Amino acid sequence: MRSRFIGMVVCMLLLCSLFAGCKQDAQGVYEDGLSSEAGYRRTVLYYLSDEGFVVPVMKLIPWEEGIGKAALSYLVDQNGNQESAAALGLNTVLPEGVTYTLRIADDKCATLDLSGLTDLGSAAAEQAMVTSLVNTLVEFDSIDTVRITVEGKALKSLKNGTNITGAMSAFPLNMEEPEEQVVTDSAYRLTLYYPNESASLNVPVTRLTNIEPTLESAVRELLKGPKFAGLMNAFPEGTEMLGLSYADGAAVVNFNSAFKAVDQVDGLAQAAYDSLYLTLAGVAPISMLEVYVNGQPYDALAAQTVAPLYANEYGK
Repeated sequence: MRSRFIGMVVCMLLLCSLFAGCKQDAQGVYEDGLSSEAGYRRTVLYYLSDEGFVVPVMKLIPWEEGIGKAALSYLVDQNGNQESAAALGLNTVLPEGVTYTLRIADDKCATLDLSGLTDLGSAAAEQAMVTSLVNTLVEFDSIDTVRITVEGKALKSLKNGTNITGAMSAFPLNMEEPEEQVVTDSAYRLTLYYPNESASLNVPVTRLTNIEPTLESAVRELLKGPKFAGLMNAFPEGTEMLGLSYADGAAVVNFNSAFKAVDQVDGLAQAAYDSLYLTLAGVAPISMLEVYVNGQPYDALAAQTVAPLYANEYGK
């Protein structure tokens, strides 16, 4: 068996869980702590993509006192942040001129106070901002929930109606409209990863299902493709899963012959591999992933793909 090993075990992406000292959720794949670059920290920030999706992006930022507040500074349209983000198809979420303070209580609830916040123009823009800020902050081990105040006041909502009442946990990202047969009150959340149309970003979407997610069900849902415009299904038409095995972090997924068409489009094989790897890692810890076709290792894929350590990387 031809195997693909990576040097670190990727943390699970399940919402609101802790594992081996890493802060994890369904929206990113990362290692908490020092990077290989001395003096820098691997930090997951949440940006708004050009297509309108909130996406996790790992960025190396300098270690400093109050690093949670420092992390938010990269989400403000200042000091060239927007220009550098735009090169990656990303957008900052806080308008120029906004200032903020951050206080973290002993119960791990952070209070983020915004000053100079102008009307963002729509509820969608407000919700994207709130989601980005909250999800960025709860990546830190010292923060579990976030309260947002404006000019020192606790408000029920922002100008366009976005609810900011109370302490907020990490938000599910890019929620799809559920199918008619899905009972939303008792539904399970499944995070699927699809590339945007340029395949420059891996975008997490949240799908509601009636059954508890498994590795097998996650792959079947992934193969159905995205419901949102602006995303693409990296798996060729007609691709079916013939089987899946998993043991001790190593997964093998067996597809039918239709999968081989990934070789016909430059970059599609890597996009499909990323989509599959990240989606599976949201259900169980993955340290190795192999793709088979009709029961045989698909060597063409192994030769041209690299396992993603992060959903997205800033400047990769």
